[in-house]
Amino acid sequence: MAQDSPGLGARLMRLPGQLLLALVNATALLVIAACVLALVVLNRVDQAGAQLAGTVTEAALSKLDMTPSDLKSSLQAIGGRIEELSVQMESPGNGDNRALTQQLNALNQNLNDLKLAAQNIGAVGPEVTDAAFRQAGSMLTDSLFALRGCTANQPTGAQGS
Repeated sequence: MAQDSPGLGARLMRLPGQLLLALVNATALLVIAACVLALVVLNRVDQAGAQLAGTVTEAALSKLDMTPSDLKSSLQAIGGRIEELSVQMESPGNGDNRALTQQLNALNQNLNDLKLAAQNIGAVGPEVTDAAFRQAGSMLTDSLFALRGCTANQPTGAQGS
């Protein structure tokens, strides 16, 4: 009668191969888990970037003292005036020097207004940095609570469900 199960020696001979296979499987699982975590982190970073962009836009617009549509129309008006001045300067004999001087003064005034707006936007830098650190801290805290199994503070609209 032949034995159906291999002997101890045969099992010991297969043991290094099985150990290597188990290590490869464990490594594959760790790589998959790392990829999933990387995707979660990238999603969180993308959300934080979108929030930060919104904060920067709000801060910049609050310092401009004008609405985005006013800024756009001002830039378009400056572009139109530059075109007109370019045409008049190409043929200086056709135009009136006094009118050209007035247009140049108006253009300089618009450019000074834009320069002031740009300086106001530059002054927003510390507020933007502060907002970035607040959002990064909030994101880190929420992630740690989620990993721990707790839930962070929910918005007031979600608690009533």
